[in-house]
Amino acid sequence: MKNILVIIAHPKRESLTNAMATSYIAEAVKDGSRVETIDLYHSKMQQPFFTYEDANALEVTEEMRFFQAKIEKADELIFFFPFWWGGMPAILKNFIDWNFSKGFAFTYENSRPKGLLKGKSVKVFTTTGAPKLFYMLTGASRRLKNTIKEQIVHFCGMEMKSFYLYGGVDTSGKNAKEILLDVKKRVR
Repeated sequence: MKNILVIIAHPKRESLTNAMATSYIAEAVKDGSRVETIDLYHSKMQQPFFTYEDANALEVTEEMRFFQAKIEKADELIFFFPFWWGGMPAILKNFIDWNFSKGFAFTYENSRPKGLLKGKSVKVFTTTGAPKLFYMLTGASRRLKNTIKEQIVHFCGMEMKSFYLYGGVDTSGKNAKEILLDVKKRVR
């Protein structure tokens, strides 16, 4: 049995991003996995804006203990978010800044980073309004994937299992059904 932590970063509960997460969770549970969810916009645990001054003298807060316990317990972390302004929403970046902290997610040995979250895998699901081809041609998709993979996932000792970008998402939901079906296939 796999322990999965789903992290959602979209302010609208009725968004395609949330529907994707719900679809993934239902399929994972059906597959026999245990799933916990963190909805960053609607969690009772909220973290203030991370400031650089916090980085070197970071006191572990109640919120950090709460989120880090969920991260520690997970075999697999699944991120669902919209691709905004060339990256992840600020609330997700803030979550990473606070909770993937030195001493928990990584340390330095001989001035080199050493990941402490070994044995965990990561999947990323992100949506865009423009067609996927646009993000591929401009390199935006590759930049986001590589930033997450190299600067977060591998840096913390985890394995990047997959990165899915769903383009052409609009408010009419014309391709939502196909996206939700595809997300279900990605559980395994």
